[in-house]
Amino acid sequence: MIELHGWLSIIETYKNEDFIPQEEIEKIQQQVKDIIQNNTCGLEIQYQNGSPFLNTLLCCNHNTSQIKQIVEVYTKISEIATGSYGMIYVWDDEDKNYYNHFQTYIFKKGQCEYKIDTNFSPCIPTIEDVFMD
Repeated sequence: MIELHGWLSIIETYKNEDFIPQEEIEKIQQQVKDIIQNNTCGLEIQYQNGSPFLNTLLCCNHNTSQIKQIVEVYTKISEIATGSYGMIYVWDDEDKNYYNHFQTYIFKKGQCEYKIDTNFSPCIPTIEDVFMD
């Protein structure tokens, strides 16, 4: 089973916005809209208190191309809208190397950092008990 939980607060820049021309802000916003409109994994920008964000949940029986696409969309947005921040948690119990670990993608200041999570991993026994017959 694959479990993916992701969120990304979309912010045009982490720099002082007072010094960025409005045209540049609008260009960034359009690029983000284009990425979302062209994705094939069903992601949509949502708004909370007027601010855009992505909130993603995917649970499926086996690894699919959607997982890679979701990570790519988050990465592209964070590279363009460099003030964006958030993370994706993935647990793939069929992954030969990380079947017992949550893998994380952390987005901040236009970068994506990959790490193995230490809060829930190793999944057994951290969040599940060892199964014994």
